[in-house]
Amino acid sequence: MKPSAGFLLLAVLLSAAVRFAQARIIHSYFKLGGTLVLKPASVSARITSIAWKRDGELLAEWVEDVIPRTYYGRFGGRSEVNTNAGVLEIRNMTAADSGVYSVEINNQPQSQTHQAVRIREVPQPEVTVRPPMCGSSLENCTLSCDGDVKDAEPVEYFWKIGGGEWEQSGKIMEINNSEETQCVKMFSCRMKNPVSERHSEPITNPFHQHRNLDYRWWILTLVGAAVLAVVAVLVCFFSLTEIDVFGSVLCCLVTSCCALLFVYFFCLLLSVQEFGLDSL
Repeated sequence: MKPSAGFLLLAVLLSAAVRFAQARIIHSYFKLGGTLVLKPASVSARITSIAWKRDGELLAEWVEDVIPRTYYGRFGGRSEVNTNAGVLEIRNMTAADSGVYSVEINNQPQSQTHQAVRIREVPQPEVTVRPPMCGSSLENCTLSCDGDVKDAEPVEYFWKIGGGEWEQSGKIMEINNSEETQCVKMFSCRMKNPVSERHSEPITNPFHQHRNLDYRWWILTLVGAAVLAVVAVLVCFFSLTEIDVFGSVLCCLVTSCCALLFVYFFCLLLSVQEFGLDSL
């Protein structure tokens, strides 16, 4: 029994749907004067021929032992095809090089195509605090990583909190007036797209508060100073009893050193109190 016309039509539609689902468009971004690298889908067989096209027009081809690597039109002198993997590299890209690139490997057109898109480099971002009068009287505020990203998309945003690592997030970050946030001194943001990345100047955390130094640090410093004072007294005592000629001089030197060490510890405490333990 012959298949009906409806069955044949359904088979054709299903076949077309499968081919459409298998087709894949890859967006490949470049900047003016930059380099575009297009990678075909991998093939299991050894590659013996390659043909790259832009908007249907041949721009590069190679056939093993028949046609050497040949480049056409404006792509000559700034393009290169890797015959091992079929990768196409085009240097000194221009706005006219935008378009759809396709490739045939071993005389088989690949369903994967490349949409070459020109984009700008990202600007240097600036962190904006909202509201502008954000301070300790508010419960939360927002930070915005701002900059003119027209024609620079797609853009990814990253934030750096204090001395931590860069973490990917959105353009807007909300900060709460919590004890944890109050310990952070600075915030920075970074913009990144496929052709560039830049980061902002750090801004001062509007919720930052100085913390009183832990009493244990005061105790540690006082104990250290007391030990040094005892050592100085002992050195002076033995110097005066055993070497009277140099005793007074040595005692003065030791006492001066102890005084300098005490000043050092005191400055260290001030540094810790002002900038936190990371300043050590």
